[in-house]
Amino acid sequence: MIKKIIIFIITTLLMTISTLASAQDDQNLASFILRNHEASALPTVGNSNAEITVVEFFDYRCGYCAKQAKDFEKILNESENVKIVYLEWPIFGDISDTAAKIALIIWDNYPDMYFDIHNGLMKLGPRMKKDSIITLLNENNFDGEKIFNQALDQTENAVINENFKLAQSLGLRGTPASVINDSIYPGYIKYEVLSNLVK
Repeated sequence: MIKKIIIFIITTLLMTISTLASAQDDQNLASFILRNHEASALPTVGNSNAEITVVEFFDYRCGYCAKQAKDFEKILNESENVKIVYLEWPIFGDISDTAAKIALIIWDNYPDMYFDIHNGLMKLGPRMKKDSIITLLNENNFDGEKIFNQALDQTENAVINENFKLAQSLGLRGTPASVINDSIYPGYIKYEVLSNLVK
């Protein structure tokens, strides 16, 4: 019995060491938790070589996410040493899910336009409807109806599915939630706090 306990303890320690080593290889927690994603599949804004990595889980109909989006935009304008990886996590379902798929369609095909569409969807927020999303896309020189229907036709989205799994593994319960380098911050982060965290 004692021998089994010792073996169990040793095995657990080895697994912990292995996980920590992997995290160190990936430089920080933010990079480590994204290891199962294809980097090109994740919307990323900012300096790709930045020392500070922010990973945000969000839903376009989340009021505090919209508020956080304004702060992140300000941070990106102020610092060249920050990059933000946006993880679409449409926990409110329905049109949130469609909006997330639309944003990823834009990222896959027109990555330079992702940030504009992302911020536009954030401004629509809880009041977003099909017509307002199509109008937003049309105003940015897209075929809004076509892209909206393309998103509706997606029964599954591998990136979004992986984001849900990742959020669950981190114990996240709601949006927004951010990982900044090696720390997890559930909920809205005030700009004053955020600006200090990314210095």
